[in-house]
Formats: sequence, structure tokens, C-alpha cells
Amino acid sequence: MKPIKTHYRTSLPHIQPIGEVFFVTFRLADSLPLEVVEELKQTYQALKLAFQHSKTPTERENCWKEQKRYFAKFDRCLDGYKGGNHWLKNPEIAEIVAKKLLEFDKKYYDLYAYVIMSNHVHLLVDFGKQLDRLPSSVLLSEENYKPLYDVMRLIKGATARYANDILKRTGTNFWQRDNYDHYVRNGIELNNIVSYIVQNPVQAGVVDNWQDFPFVYVAEM
Repeated sequence: MKPIKTHYRTSLPHIQPIGEVFFVTFRLADSLPLEVVEELKQTYQALKLAFQHSKTPTERENCWKEQKRYFAKFDRCLDGYKGGNHWLKNPEIAEIVAKKLLEFDKKYYDLYAYVIMSNHVHLLVDFGKQLDRLPSSVLLSEENYKPLYDVMRLIKGATARYANDILKRTGTNFWQRDNYDHYVRNGIELNNIVSYIVQNPVQAGVVDNWQDFPFVYVAEM
């Protein structure tokens, strides 16, 4: 049986422990200018490496705080960038993404929250769902556990095909290949992230009340 990777890298390093709650952001391919992407990438890589090499609780806590500051900057860039395409403003395309996120709820994860902005998506999911239905004696492998990076490929691959059909596009990427993902450490952080997700349309100046935004979802938890 093939073991599950919990550390891997594409253009960014990722740490994805088995069965955790994850806050994921994925974005359209041209949602940020290249110079901003490169600057953010270098910062993100440095933060991830610093966390991996931290030896004390204080060092790890400082790394978490720096990662939060990094993400806030990253998200402000996404909300504020007027260039590129904003295909997720199209309700038909946003609905395709929403349906795919809901399709995998209770199958690969418990879906806690999402918001679909004009050029990016925030998603909060609990992968403990897959562990709950496995006997404790079963050895985990890629045959009986679908990790986050595989699930994200399924989500992005299917939604990109449908969206490109609507847009009559061929031969170019719809989504940026990499995701920003962060595993959630405790209930306080989880509640803060839920609030962050639902308030994103408000903070971006799209609506005055998050409940007026059509593509935001919060589960009863």
C-alpha cells in the first residue's frame, strides 16, 4: 500500500497532517501580478522553513503569527487586484464551484465554510471525517484515505473543465496550480477562520452584510 505524504512541495512547501482541519485558499491563474506572486512566494517559503526548524513552543508560536500576517497581506492583494480575470463573478461559474465543494462534503471532509470571491475561494474543511469511518486496526494508505492535495486536484480539475466550457476557453489554465493551505490548531482558531471567511465580502467592500452575499456558506457546527 502506498503511504500518504504529509510534507510535499510544488512551487511552495506544504505541511498537511492526516485527518486535520484545513483552511485552504485557491485562486484564478492570473489573479495576481507576477512580481507580487514572486515576493509572496519567497516570504511564504521562508515562513514554512522557519516553522519546520523551530525548536521551542515560543518559536513555533511566533512562526504562526508571522504566517497569519503573511496571509492577511496575501488576501488583501487578492481582494484589491483589479487586473486579471474575475470569472468567479459569473454566477453560473461560481455555482459550479459551490456544487463541487458541497459534493465532497461528508465524503472526503466535513465542510465548515466557504466563500467564492471574484478571483479566489476560501475553504474550511475537516478531514477527520475519513478517519472516523475506518477501524482503528486499519493501516492508513492512499487506498483508504484521500489527502487534501488529491481532493484539491479533483475540485480544481472538474470545475476548471466546466468553467472553460462556459467561457469557451481552451489550452490555458483556469486555476493557479498552487494553493495556500494551513492546518487549524484549535477551536479558537477555527472560529476566527470561520468569521474571516464569511466577512471577506464585507471587508472587500462587496456587500454590507455577509448574509447578502450569494456564495458564502457556513455549516451548523
